[in-house]
Amino acid sequence: MRPIDKRIAPKQYKSYRKYRDDLAKQIGWYCSYCEMPVKNMIEVEHVVPVKNGGNELDWNNFLLSCKYCNTVKSNRNTSRKGYFWPDTDNTFLAFSYSQAKIIEPNNQLTPAKMAIAQDTIDLMGLNRYPGATNKPTEGDTRWRSKDEVWGEALRSLERWQKLPNNQQILELITALAKGTGHFSIWMEVFKNEIAVKQAFIKEFTGTAKNCFINGNPVSRRGGKNL
Repeated sequence: MRPIDKRIAPKQYKSYRKYRDDLAKQIGWYCSYCEMPVKNMIEVEHVVPVKNGGNELDWNNFLLSCKYCNTVKSNRNTSRKGYFWPDTDNTFLAFSYSQAKIIEPNNQLTPAKMAIAQDTIDLMGLNRYPGATNKPTEGDTRWRSKDEVWGEALRSLERWQKLPNNQQILELITALAKGTGHFSIWMEVFKNEIAVKQAFIKEFTGTAKNCFINGNPVSRRGGKNL
C-alpha cells in the first residue's frame, strides 16, 4: 500500500465530495487502498466513517477510494486505531506482494503488527481473488487489475535488464507504471533496481518521499513504528 502525503487542505468546501479533485491533484487518481487507477467515479472516502463519529469535512479524514474498497470498508471501523493508513504510516512496510497471493502482511513484522496488517487487508477486502477463501463478487475487478499489472511489470523488467540504465527505457517504464497504477507491485518487481524504484517514488503523484531512502522503505516519522 503506497504511503502518501496529502499535505494541507488547499481550501475548504461545504460538501466533502467537492474535495475530490484537490485530493487527486495531491495524491493522484488512484485508490488509496488497493492502488488501482480510477479515472472515473473515484470516491472521497472518510477514513473514520461519519456514522462512527468521523468529521464529514475534515481534510485529515479523507482518502480517495475505488468503489470496491469503499463499499467493502463501509462503516465497519470505528476509528483509525487497529489499522495501518497510507496517509499516516509507511504502509509500504506493512505488506508484501506476490503474484500468487496478491497481498499479505509483511512477515518481518512483529506478531501484533502482522495482526494489524491482516485486519487492514480484511477491512477493505484487498486479498479477494478467484480461488481464495474470500472470493470477489462478480463486479469486483480489483484482482484482475492487479493481475494485468503483474504481467506488464514483469515484461518491463525484462526490457530494463536488456538495456539497463537506458534513460528512454526508464521513462517509458515509469510512464507505464503511472498509467496502470499499483505502485507496490511495480516496486516489488523492480526491488533490485534502485534507479527505477527512485523514479517510481518521484513520479507517482503524492508518494510520501520521506518513507524511502535510496528507494528502500524506512519508518515514517509520527506513524506506527514498522
